[in-house]
Formats: sequence, C-alpha cells, structure tokens
Amino acid sequence: MKWIVRSALILAFISLVTLATLLYLGTLGEKWDRFREAWEIVNREPLVTEETEPPQPEESIETLVYDDLLPDDETIEIIPSPKDVEDPFLEEARRRAQEDPASAMEWLQAEADGKDRLRGMLEIVALWAAEDAEDALLWLETNAQGLARLETLHSGIELWSQQDPKAAATWIDGMVNDGSKLAAAKTLATNWVSQNPEEASEWVSQLPTGSLRSTTAEALIESWASTDPKAAAIWAFSEAEFNGDVELFNQGVQYYAEADPKEAEQLLRSVTEAHEAPGSVDAYVRTLAQEDPEEALNWQAGLNQEDPLNRSENLKTILEEWSRTDSVAASTWLNQTPPGPQRDKAIVGFVSTMNEFEPEVAVTWSNNISDPDQRVETLTHSVQTWAASQPEEALSWLNTAELEPGLRSILSRGIGATE
Repeated sequence: MKWIVRSALILAFISLVTLATLLYLGTLGEKWDRFREAWEIVNREPLVTEETEPPQPEESIETLVYDDLLPDDETIEIIPSPKDVEDPFLEEARRRAQEDPASAMEWLQAEADGKDRLRGMLEIVALWAAEDAEDALLWLETNAQGLARLETLHSGIELWSQQDPKAAATWIDGMVNDGSKLAAAKTLATNWVSQNPEEASEWVSQLPTGSLRSTTAEALIESWASTDPKAAAIWAFSEAEFNGDVELFNQGVQYYAEADPKEAEQLLRSVTEAHEAPGSVDAYVRTLAQEDPEEALNWQAGLNQEDPLNRSENLKTILEEWSRTDSVAASTWLNQTPPGPQRDKAIVGFVSTMNEFEPEVAVTWSNNISDPDQRVETLTHSVQTWAASQPEEALSWLNTAELEPGLRSILSRGIGATE
C-alpha cells in the first residue's frame, strides 16, 4: 500500500516539473543561443586583460626560421644594418666629393688617418671615378701612398672597366712598372673578361713578357673560367704554345676539370697527342683526386696503355691527394694492392703526404717498396724528414726495423748529422 502512495507522489512531481519546463521552454532556448554565440566570440577573439598581452603582428618567415634554429634559451639580438646607421664622417666626405673631389681628397689627407682615411678615399673614388675615372686615378697615382693607394686604385679601375675598359687599359699601359700597375692590370683583366673576353684576352696577350703579363693572365683565366672554362683553357693553351707559359695552361685545365671533367679530358687528350704536357695531365688528375680519389683510381684503371693520359705518375698524384683527406682509406687500398711498379708509385705518393703528418707510418711504408732503388731513395728522404724534428724516435725505429746493415748504417749516420 505504501509503495502505491510513493509511486503516485513521484509521478505527480514529474508532471509538475514537465509542465513548468514547457512554460519556460522558449526563454531557455533564447538564453542558450546567446550563451553559445558569446562562447564562440570569446574563442575567436581573446579578450585583452591586464594578465595577457595584446595580439602581436605576424612574424616574418625569416624570423620564424631563425627562431626554430636557436636553442630555447637563446634569442637573436637585432643589430642595425650598417646602411641604417648614419656616419657623419662619410657623409661629409661624400658632400665634399660632389663639390670638388680633389679638394675632398686633400681634406681627407689632413683630417683623417688609418682606416678612416681609407674608408673616405674609397667613397670619394667611387663618386669621382663615376664622373671622371682618368682624373681620379691620376690623382691617386700621384698622391696616394701605401695600402690606400692599392685599394683605391683597385676601386677606381673596377669602376672604369665597367665604363670604358679600353681607355682604362691605355691608362694602365702608361703606368710605371711596379706593384700598383700589377694590381691595376689584374683588376682590369678580371672585370673586362666578364664583359668582352676577346678584347680582354687580346690586351693581356700584348703585355710585355714578365711577371706583369703572367700574373694578369692568371687573373684573367680565373675570372674567365667561371663563365666559359673551355674558352679559357684554349686561350691558356695558346699562351703556353706561343709564349711558353705552361703553368697558365695547367691552371686552365684545372678550372676546366672542375667544371666538366669529361670535356676537359678530351681537350687534354687532343693536346697531349701532339705535345708533351706532363704538368697539365698532373693538374687534371689532381683535380679528379681531390673531388673523388676512388673514382680517379677507376678512371686510371680504365685507360689504355697507349692513351697519352696514361702515366705511371698518376697513381702517385692520386694517393698523394687521397692520403691528405683520408689516410686510413688510402692505406687500406695499398694493403689490398699486389706488389709491383704501380703499387710502388702509389706508395711514393702516400708517403710524400704522410711525412708531414705521421712520419713513422711514412718510413714503414717506404720500406715496403719493392723496387730497390726507389725504396732506398724514398726511405732515405722519409727518415731524414722524420729525424729533422724527432731524431731520437727516428733512430729508435732504425735500430728495430728490418734493414740491410749497410743501409741502416748510412741512415743512422744521416740522423747523427742532423743532431
């Protein structure tokens, strides 16, 4: 009976609650919609309070990248660019140069020294040479001294070569033969060849034989090879053929091999078929070895016996370069190579480098050369090189190494002479 009464009361309570909810259902729905809109606004646009900072502008891509590279506890210190910082001294130098560059130079000589003078002279030269390069350089040649003379001449010739390289060349031809003329000629050749290689190379070819011509030609080749290494190498060969500058051709081959080893090989082969050019072949092989010594060994192994590029010295060159960068790999290759003339040449190259770094390794390998004459020659040089810096260690090695008594005695006396 009691459960019937209890159930009736519960049903009555539920009915009353349902009736009250239905009466306020519309009002509750409106309040829910407002609450939901307010919540979305809060999530979309965070309020600025005393505890939160206002939104900052978006960071640039560069800032994000650098921040990712830095450790968490480090920050980047923003340093103003030199261009953004006004320099009253340079501003005054420019102002005076625009009015009267010669007077500006005289003011600079009286008011500044050291680095300030050089900075100011470079500024004045830049403005003066843009208007009248010949007058600017004439003043420099007559009045500038020391480092300032060389640096400002370089700057002035560089500007003049962009405007009128032929006029600059004529002016340089009339200079006194000294270091200033050499610096000016190198600057002109470097810049002129990028504009007109035919005219630039023709000018260098008419320079008198000597250090001026050879040094300027080297600068020309280096700059020319960056845009056309084949043309640079061919011109260098003509210089070697007609003027005997073989080293210039070796340099051209090196640049060409760095840019395109296959084409450089064909050019070198065509040249060596008609002319002896051991230095050029060595320059080519050395460039290959510096890039990839194992690939250089494969290249050497693939050459025919009649190939003009096939020289016994190639293995010496390759191992010399290989041991310079990875002596462990080079010595492993030597251990796996059967004794014979080729291995002997490779050991000589390996030893020539190791004499500087590991003299005991060098003498040990020298003693493993199979050719008797080559062994004695290489071993003697290695022991003497070692003894020059560590005579006791070298003598200790001689006393324990497997050597002929006569050779041991000769080498020991050589060490005694160095003490």
